[in-house]
Amino acid sequence: MALVAPQGNWLQVNRSLCQILGYPAEELKRLTFQQITHPDDLALDLQHVNQLLEGEIDTYTFEKRYFRKDGKIVWARLTVSLVRDGDTTPLYFIAQIIDISELKKSEQVNRRLMERITLANEAGGIGVWEWNLLTGEMLWDKRMYALFGLAPHESPSYDLWLHLLHTADREYAALTVQQAIELRSAFHMEYRIVDAQGQRWIRTQANRQLSKEGRIERMLGICQDITPLRNLNEALFQEKERMAITLDSIGEAVISTDEAMRVAFMNPVAEKMSGWSQEQAAGKPLSELLHITQGQTGPEVENLLLCQLPPEKITPDLDEDLVLHTPDGGHIDIHYSITPLRSEAGLEQGAVMVIQDVSESRKLMKRLSYSALHDTLTRLPNRASFELQLKRLLFDAAEHHHQHVLVFIDLDKFKAVNDSAGHAAGDALLRELSELMQHHLRSSDFLARLGGDEFALLMADCQVDQARDVVQRIVAAVNDYRFQWQERRYQVGASAGVTQISADNCISGDVLSQADIACYNAKRSGRGRLVVFEQHRLPLPGNPQGVDAAMIDALQIELPAWAVAPPKTPQSAFIWLLEVQLLTAEGILVDETLLRHNLPDETLRRRLDSNIIEAFFRQDVGTLNKKGIPVILPLSEELLGDAAFVQQLCQRFVAAGLASSRCGFAFPAASVLSKSDRLYTALLQLRECGCRIALHHFGRNLDAFNLLSDEVVDYLVLAPELVANAHTSLMDEMLLTIIQGQATQRHISVLAGPVSVPAVLSTLADLDVDGVWGSAVTERQPLRSLAEDRLFAIR
Repeated sequence: MALVAPQGNWLQVNRSLCQILGYPAEELKRLTFQQITHPDDLALDLQHVNQLLEGEIDTYTFEKRYFRKDGKIVWARLTVSLVRDGDTTPLYFIAQIIDISELKKSEQVNRRLMERITLANEAGGIGVWEWNLLTGEMLWDKRMYALFGLAPHESPSYDLWLHLLHTADREYAALTVQQAIELRSAFHMEYRIVDAQGQRWIRTQANRQLSKEGRIERMLGICQDITPLRNLNEALFQEKERMAITLDSIGEAVISTDEAMRVAFMNPVAEKMSGWSQEQAAGKPLSELLHITQGQTGPEVENLLLCQLPPEKITPDLDEDLVLHTPDGGHIDIHYSITPLRSEAGLEQGAVMVIQDVSESRKLMKRLSYSALHDTLTRLPNRASFELQLKRLLFDAAEHHHQHVLVFIDLDKFKAVNDSAGHAAGDALLRELSELMQHHLRSSDFLARLGGDEFALLMADCQVDQARDVVQRIVAAVNDYRFQWQERRYQVGASAGVTQISADNCISGDVLSQADIACYNAKRSGRGRLVVFEQHRLPLPGNPQGVDAAMIDALQIELPAWAVAPPKTPQSAFIWLLEVQLLTAEGILVDETLLRHNLPDETLRRRLDSNIIEAFFRQDVGTLNKKGIPVILPLSEELLGDAAFVQQLCQRFVAAGLASSRCGFAFPAASVLSKSDRLYTALLQLRECGCRIALHHFGRNLDAFNLLSDEVVDYLVLAPELVANAHTSLMDEMLLTIIQGQATQRHISVLAGPVSVPAVLSTLADLDVDGVWGSAVTERQPLRSLAEDRLFAIR
């Protein structure tokens, strides 16, 4: 890596670059990149530099040559971007330079190898044949006779050809030919024949000639002995695998072994790290060379890992803090991987161990660990830290029957301050209120900022009656607080939802929903107050039998809608995400997830699904469709397992005229992806009838992308915790960048929310997220108002 002045001077260079170019850092800084660039590459490099300076491009990458200090030429892959100040004045270039000399040499080796393959093909010769399907007559040229060992007086036929094949390949060959005839298509196959010379591989390619009626009259084809090519491919496979692993290891210690894990090769970095030269280490077991411990004074790494060839690539967890001890008493923080080498047939050949010196990065990670668990604005613990603490308290409640309290605190009227006084005022208010709330806490209490204007409080070893006084003081203090900003005074408030954590109530999703419901009811009751969660007549965890169909049918179902728009143009909504709100006759909000958990009868759960769907179709969906307003309704993934229910849903969707409306349904991402094989057919059936499919609460599991395709998924709705701190957490921002990139490759749109802070909106715009929703875009509104308002979607 290097920092380069706009004029070409090296401002800052790292050790790896100095090693690549053979210059000491101070000597290199006295040069310009133009002085050490190969003249044939300089013009193109300067052209790219000018394009960067003119703002025509943001970055560029190309391969070029440098002159080392010793006069040798080194090939490098150069990636450059430009850093500007607030006035867009160029400050310096950031250059990433990777030594690809070995890659270039490998490419030359591959070119020579391909030349040998071409010569082998020409020397092998090609046999030509023709088969008349109407008469059954087959004609072979001389090369065909030679390939299959036929005497000149023998007449070729399809049956004779099939008989000459290896017995294990006859069924495959016959099936390939039969399918080609039935489909009237060309075919290509490889098979074995056995003759006096032994077993040989033959490649056959053929095309068909059709009559005017479209029937196959003749097939014309070629046969080629590819036995030398097969053998060569085996060698090429091993060469490519070894080359790929080695290229990945450039700049790192690389040790290759045989199948008994004895050292066969060490690069210079490995010699320096281990303290062994290649001559000394050759033939020695890997376990004798490397002394690795967990931490500087911790236990040794299990010796079996270094003694036995692994069945697949192994990489220890980064948090194991591995340390390599050198013979001279030194120690290096490392991370390593061991990758087995296999032949094309799967036979073990050895392994390659790659060791990275992570001393500097480990120091940096320790410094970043605090930032990863704290909100940079208020210095309070962030959502990730809150989730860890909540997990500990839930475990304690389950194991030791201790009681704790969870509180959600949501600021009232905060958006008005943010909108009228600006983001700086909003940030200052959050800092002041965070400090104010901390003055009213007990020493053991844990206050965290979840994002935006949302806070959470965990009170260990506490009952609700004790917590009520503390929370009431916090709410009163926030309600009474007057915020001064630029000669204006502002007043906000706080609403709080409280729930008890106990041995009988220690499921994370349940307690979070309970606190959220209580906070919602506090706002619904007039704001500026606290509400303790209570189970109002509907599903009691200890008495699920008390819920019946009449109770389910008595629930009022409301479908508020969030407008989703591109973050750069938040006024241009292109889709609406619906929420499902279940209310009792008294207007008390009932959490759908909690309700479902307490419905042991699948019939009742399906009845709830049916009521939600019925409530959706009772809306004026026809008007929404005419106005081009697509909406996405969240549903339970359980209904996807009911084929009859899915069929009825498809019929209802089409009958409502929504087949081309871009409307659809959303399902929980984790549940769907964990059962993707079983639910794939149902999702595909919904897609085929015109439904758009969204997966909501998509989290940090990047392996899930291996299960995703645009064949069944249109939208990924990110989990709120991924979005809340995107503007302050570099780790969350990097994760969002990866998710957006992976989704874009699969033609899947990413939707992020809820966004209440404009700074988050700006960050998401920079990350090119497809759509955002939340109060920063517009407040949610009842679904019926979308049909009544003079509103049209922007397609």
